Amino acid sequence: MQNKRILEIIRILLQQSDYITIQTITETLLVSNKTIRNDLATVADYLQENQLSLEKKTGAGIRINGGEEAKLILLKKISQKNRQLVNYSPKARKIYIGLRVINCEENCRIYELASELYVSRATIHKDLSCLAEMLPDYHLQLIRKNNNGICIEGKERHFRDLMFDLMLEDNGYHSFVRIVQETDYPCRDDFIFDALDYTDFDIHHFVQRIIRSGNNYINCLPFNSLVSALLRIFIGVIRILDGHPVKLSASFMEDLQSQPLYPESQQLAAILENEYHITFSEEETRYLQIHFLSLQNRNGIPKTEQNEARQLATALMQYWENIFHRSFSEDLDLLESLTSHLGPALTRLRHGISIKNPLLSEIHAYYQNTFQIVKQSFLALSAQYPYRLNDDELGYITIHLAAALERTKQPLRTILVCHGGSGASNLLMRKLTAQLPEIQIFSQETFATVSQCNLDEAELIISTMELNLQTDIPILQVNTLIHDYDILRLKEIIRKYYKAKNTPLAHTNVEELPQ
Repeated sequence: MQNKRILEIIRILLQQSDYITIQTITETLLVSNKTIRNDLATVADYLQENQLSLEKKTGAGIRINGGEEAKLILLKKISQKNRQLVNYSPKARKIYIGLRVINCEENCRIYELASELYVSRATIHKDLSCLAEMLPDYHLQLIRKNNNGICIEGKERHFRDLMFDLMLEDNGYHSFVRIVQETDYPCRDDFIFDALDYTDFDIHHFVQRIIRSGNNYINCLPFNSLVSALLRIFIGVIRILDGHPVKLSASFMEDLQSQPLYPESQQLAAILENEYHITFSEEETRYLQIHFLSLQNRNGIPKTEQNEARQLATALMQYWENIFHRSFSEDLDLLESLTSHLGPALTRLRHGISIKNPLLSEIHAYYQNTFQIVKQSFLALSAQYPYRLNDDELGYITIHLAAALERTKQPLRTILVCHGGSGASNLLMRKLTAQLPEIQIFSQETFATVSQCNLDEAELIISTMELNLQTDIPILQVNTLIHDYDILRLKEIIRKYYKAKNTPLAHTNVEELPQ
C-alpha cells in the first residue's frame, strides 16, 4: 500500500538537481528523522518501478538517478495523484479533516490542513468546530494544542466507528462499492479516499484477497452487508498497520467466547496477517467476530437472540395491525424477513455498530408515512423493548412493512348494474375483470333489483344507465358494449379509489397514533 508521504518525498527529490539532506526533508514534511529513514526503502522500490533509482552519499544526502524523461513522467504522475483539493464543500472538508486527524502520526497542524485544502486557517477553525460537535456521539473529543496542533482522543474502537461513518459519507465510498461490485474494476492508481494513503490498486487487491479467501461467512453475505464488512475490515487493517490495536474489556471478551463465528474470524485474521505482515491479537480477532455477528446474516445469530428478534417482530406486527386495520398474523414472509433483519440489528445496536442504507433517501421520498409509523412503533413499544434504532436501520424495516402492505392490498368490492340482459352483462363483466384488476365484481344486478339489494358491502357501483340511489358509494356509468376510451376513463378514476382504500394512513398525523 502506497503512502502519500512517500509520494511527497519523491516529489521533493525530483525537484532537486543535487543531493538533499534527510534533515531538510524532515523539516519540510514535519515528521521525524526516523520516519523518513524508514520510508526510504519504499521510496527506492517505487523509483525502481519507474525506471529510476535512489542514490545515497554520506555527508551529502540523497538524490534520484535516472533519465530526465523518466523523471518528468514520474513528476507528472505524482502531481496527478496529489491533485489539489479545491472547491471542497464544508461537509467534504469536515470528512477530510476528520480522517486526516484520526490517522495523523503526530498532532495535526492547522496550517497544514489549510495548505492541503487551499482554504484559510479561519475556515479550518470553523470546520473543526463542526467536527467537534459530532465527536461526543462517538465518545471522542477534539483536543487543541497551544502550538497550533490538534488531535482526537478516545478509545480505538470509537475511532474506527468514526472512520467508518466518515468514509460512508466520503465521495470515495461510491468507488469503494464499485471495486467490490466489479471484479475487473479499472484501477488508475488513484487515491479513493483523499485523506487516506491508499490507492484503488491497494483497495482492489484487498477486496479480492478477502472475497477469494474461501471464508464461508463472507461468501454468503448479501451485497450491502458484504460492502460494510469489507470497509470495516479495511479500516481495521489500516489501524493495525499504523500501530493502533483495539482494546476490549475482559467482560466483553468473556461474553464473546459464547458467541458463534469465531473460527471464521480466525481464518480471515490469519489471511490478513500473512498478506499485510501484521498481527491480529486475540482482541482484534474477537473484534472481527463482533462485526461478523452484526451483519445481515441470521446464520450467525445465537438462538436466544433469534428468539428475542422474533418476539420483537411479533410485537411490531401486532402494533401495525391496530394502526393499519390489516391482519399480518398470517404473513409468514413478514415475520421471517423482520426476524432476519432484527437479529443482526440488535447485535449492531449492542455493540455500537452502524450500517449504511443506500435506499434511505428513496424510502423518505416514497414511504415517508410508513417510515414515520415504523419509528413511532418502536417508541410505543419502548417500555418492553427499549431499542433505539437509527434511521438506516428503520429504513430497512420500513421496506419490509411496505412489502407486507403491498401484499395486503384489496380490490374494490364492486356491484355491476347492466340493463342489456344476462349475455351482455356477462360480457361486460369479463371485460371489466380482465382490464381492471383493482375491482372485484361480487354482484350483478339490474335496474329493478339494485334498489332492493344490500349495498353495505359495496365500495363501487358500475352501471350501464343512470341510477337514482340514496348512497355515498361512487357510481360510474359506462356503455353496455364498453369501448377502449371507457376503460381508460375508468382506470384513471378507479385508481384513485383503489389508492385511497389501500393507503389508509396517507394523511394520518403520526403524533396521534397510539403511544
